[in-house]
Amino acid sequence: MTRLWSGGMSADYRGSEFSCTGSDVVDACNTRTRQGGRSMSTYSRRKFLKVAAATGLVVACAPAASPSASPSGAAPSQVKGLTGTITVSYPDELGVKPKYVDQAAQAVQTKNSGTTVKVDLQKISDDLYYPKLLLALQSGADVPDVFHFGGDSIGELADAGYIEPLDTYVNAWADWSQYPASIKQGATYKGHVWAIPYGMDTRWLYFRRDDLQKAGLAADWMPTKLADVVTAAAAVKSKEANVQPYALYAGAAASDGARDHAFVPLVWAYGGDVVTSDGKWVGNSAAIRKALTYYQTVYTQGLSPKEILTSTKPWTAMRAKLGDGSLALLFEGGWVYGGWASKDQAGTQKNVGYILHPTENGGPSFTIGGLGTCWYITAKSKNKDLAWEFIKTWNNKDTVAKINIEDPHPVARSDSADVPEFKAQQYLVDSTKSLEKAKFLPPDPNLSKITTAIQKATGRVANGDSSPDDAAKQYSADLKQAIGADKVIEQ
Repeated sequence: MTRLWSGGMSADYRGSEFSCTGSDVVDACNTRTRQGGRSMSTYSRRKFLKVAAATGLVVACAPAASPSASPSGAAPSQVKGLTGTITVSYPDELGVKPKYVDQAAQAVQTKNSGTTVKVDLQKISDDLYYPKLLLALQSGADVPDVFHFGGDSIGELADAGYIEPLDTYVNAWADWSQYPASIKQGATYKGHVWAIPYGMDTRWLYFRRDDLQKAGLAADWMPTKLADVVTAAAAVKSKEANVQPYALYAGAAASDGARDHAFVPLVWAYGGDVVTSDGKWVGNSAAIRKALTYYQTVYTQGLSPKEILTSTKPWTAMRAKLGDGSLALLFEGGWVYGGWASKDQAGTQKNVGYILHPTENGGPSFTIGGLGTCWYITAKSKNKDLAWEFIKTWNNKDTVAKINIEDPHPVARSDSADVPEFKAQQYLVDSTKSLEKAKFLPPDPNLSKITTAIQKATGRVANGDSSPDDAAKQYSADLKQAIGADKVIEQ
């Protein structure tokens, strides 16, 4: 899950084997500051080493572990008399999760006498937690048994051999039937289930009803095609001098927002793919050129503020502006709605509308989904059965519902959506239902490198440095250089 208002609890904004060479370690530890929670800004080598120094970590030259074929030991339903100690590690700045973690730890210890669940709560941001975690996993020192992080890291963590596949456990867990097939698939990589989500990510095109009405548009504005968004933004620009029309994330400063909240949904809206079913990334295509042309239109017409390209964490300002009415249109994470509502519930319900992302020609609208943050078992855990006992205890129907009420997200469990308190909140019901229209990016271990290429392409066009056609060609070249020409195709 992502944090309620800080910028995503998970890392909305990393690679393969980790070696002890400096550049490889830095590259492997690229993170995202959930521009929206969930992802994190890419670390420079200097910044990464500062983080390591600040947290007292040393980059060790240990080889990466190989992933286990299946969890050691019997499935929990077959285990008699769990014993021993585990450590559960997680970051939390918002303060929502601790009571639920403590409740699960106590429940496990009460049910299984002779067990100890140590809780390692780290009151740091996800962008500091993740490189610290990676260094611990690499060195083998102080490795937790269970940890909590974004589901978009499954691919890189699995390929590095740092996490345990959960197939044997989930196959023996009756509650696994409460997870929809699309969510199970999202937690699957190379044929194995690697993590258990609880609060999903969705995105909305948010709009201010009051701003659009002042611009001559309907309060129940509903675009039938993508061009209607530009038309609405232009109307706001022409009639409201003190309102920014639209925020379209681009460039490196936008972090993962340039990917998840702009480029990828635009490519999908124009009928294209960013990655094929066999895992090849599309480097240049008609849809990608159209998406970059959309950027050109929005930025050359002055519809999106250029501060997005240069300011630190621009999503913080854009979210605040949408919340107070000084920004009219924003495609953003579902988790940000709770921040607005907590400050002014009545005003938010009255003035903030949310809809799915429109397409070029009026086809079915959609959103971009995500696993949110998940629970993982480390491959080096010496007590995987007890680690699983904690994870399944945490992920019960009521806890999943309650934590997603406090930190608004769609629920991963279908039965959690039927909890009366959850059903009573229309926004949460709508958010969970939106996942029926969601598209997902695969958990590719090269995602951080691909994100960098996206940031460069969108930034070039938004800045006016490249035409859409030239930026698409360079995007293809950047992808090939970053992940290998054999993993890139053009359409």
